[in-house]
Amino acid sequence: MYKRNYHPLVLLLYTSGMLDARQLQELPKTTKYNWNQFQHENYYGNDWVKNYINQFDTIKEVFASSFLYKSLRFLVETRKGYLYMLQEFSHNKQLLKLHANKIITSIEKMKSLANINVKTACNYYGVSKDWYYQQKRKISCGVSPFQKCYKQHPNQLTVKEVISIEKLVTDSANYGKTKVTLYYHALRTNLVFCSKSTFNKYASALGYIKPKRSRYPIAKGLRASRVFEWLHVDITNVHTLENSIQKVAFVKDNFSRAILHYASTNEKAGSRFIKNLFSETFDKYNLLNSAKPINILFDGESENKGDFLSWIATIQAPPIVRKITDQTKDFPFLNSMSESTQSIYKTEFLNGKYSLNKKVHLKDLERFIDYYNNHRYSIELYGLTPFEVVDGKIPDKHFFKEKIQLARKDKVVVNQQFNDCKIAIGCNS
Repeated sequence: MYKRNYHPLVLLLYTSGMLDARQLQELPKTTKYNWNQFQHENYYGNDWVKNYINQFDTIKEVFASSFLYKSLRFLVETRKGYLYMLQEFSHNKQLLKLHANKIITSIEKMKSLANINVKTACNYYGVSKDWYYQQKRKISCGVSPFQKCYKQHPNQLTVKEVISIEKLVTDSANYGKTKVTLYYHALRTNLVFCSKSTFNKYASALGYIKPKRSRYPIAKGLRASRVFEWLHVDITNVHTLENSIQKVAFVKDNFSRAILHYASTNEKAGSRFIKNLFSETFDKYNLLNSAKPINILFDGESENKGDFLSWIATIQAPPIVRKITDQTKDFPFLNSMSESTQSIYKTEFLNGKYSLNKKVHLKDLERFIDYYNNHRYSIELYGLTPFEVVDGKIPDKHFFKEKIQLARKDKVVVNQQFNDCKIAIGCNS
């Protein structure tokens, strides 16, 4: 007679009482008798399968309920999709780290609600027990803007420094100012000593609002090697609320970025207007006695010819003054430095608003020149103001290096002694 070879799981299903009446009838009586004699605990390897056998009572309940069975299948398929997507991400470790608190919280709820062990809950999320306990031990500090414990991460800025940056970036008087200006202001007033990238990161996290600016195309320009080597000028129209249009011209030094002089008129801003502006600039800085050449960069508009060219022709040695027109064969660069000054005045200083009338406009211009020359910092000057460079100081990118290094050591000591943060294990406080 033909002897059947039963699948190994059939024996397990029989002894667990999970076969239906029809299946039981197909089993020979002798086979069922022999299976009934089995004592599982007497077989080698029983301890390997003991946990699975004990869980079969739960499995029987699942199969007995259509709703539970469908729900379980739904969860299994959901887990498969989750794990598949996770494996597809090239930076899945970073993704897990980003959502670690939520995953830890979910595993904790699964343990309590479903009465399952940590290993089973971790398997559902495709993480190891070691990863679970490592993340759970991490302390999240609600005082730190990045939720990092000061003792575990002592290299971050101290609470005092964070508060200083927050006050600086949220002060309404500083709205519109660049991060570079605020950064060097913080260094020069001893509020905080850190790298510019660190300051920018904290400023963004603590509420810095970047103002909308007029967009100028990024253009290749030139960099002078000394003060008064290259002077820029251009005219821009400035509207006031009383419907008058003021023509404003700034004379800007390339090396120092300083606005050397300015003029404004509501009349025609022709070549005589430009000539008078430069005549006053040369007198103000005694440039007629300069021993080195001076180059003046213009665009090709008519106001940069006529009387202005005649005035240049009358200048006698020692200085050699040359008028250069931008975007020409001899000089392919743009006069972008003048255009950037106009943008800073209209957006960063006025914040897109308008002066009331000519009188208020002239006062606003005066305040802007003081702000730009004495209180605004550009990245090229490494913490010096434009007029400090005009007065002879040389930009030095290592000027604050020693103070930043000392502050880095001090903040480690302060943060390791910090005990005032409210902490939570495994979740944000």
